[in-house]
Amino acid sequence: MLVHECKRIREPNQPPYYRLRTGSSAPVYLHRAHFFLVPGPDELARLKDQARANRVALLPDDGFLFPTPASLRISPARIDRLTPNQFEQFVAELLERSECSITRRGGRANDMAADILATNRDGVYIAVQCKHTRTGRKVGAATMYEVNGTAAPEHGAKVALVVTNGGFTKSALAFADRHEIRTVARDDLAKWADGSLTLAEVLGEVPAGF
Repeated sequence: MLVHECKRIREPNQPPYYRLRTGSSAPVYLHRAHFFLVPGPDELARLKDQARANRVALLPDDGFLFPTPASLRISPARIDRLTPNQFEQFVAELLERSECSITRRGGRANDMAADILATNRDGVYIAVQCKHTRTGRKVGAATMYEVNGTAAPEHGAKVALVVTNGGFTKSALAFADRHEIRTVARDDLAKWADGSLTLAEVLGEVPAGF
């Protein structure tokens, strides 16, 4: 990969990451600085020929990280290394692989506790809140309160779903159970990603048609 530019980016309350401008139309994002060995002309020519002969679609043209269903089959450790924004994209792609249509992809300011809004093939509308952690923390009941207060009233969703690569506190699970909020924690997320569980199986009982 030929790198034309490396820019350090810092977002509020997020660790710094690096944006690489390459010969590809899609940018590459790294979370740690790397040193690049620049090959000589002969070696560079050989590497280019090798790349042309063995093309791999690492990134699609729009810059998303998961261009194919197979690329979603990543380990929990790899999921842990995603940024919160990448995690939202990852969950959105899992929903699309499950034949859902995405109407909102990624949270934003004033998103009213829904990072993703989606509709399944039977028209069931889903509001999804994504909670990514690199420390194995558990999602607390406060998140459930927010989701319960906005999923149906603000977004018109029939299903409220909270997805995390960590876990949930007992109080969060108790509240979710009382208010029929679906939860996907680390183990089920890994099974959903590797294809051993479908979305319907991950969610358990859901409205008819799901």
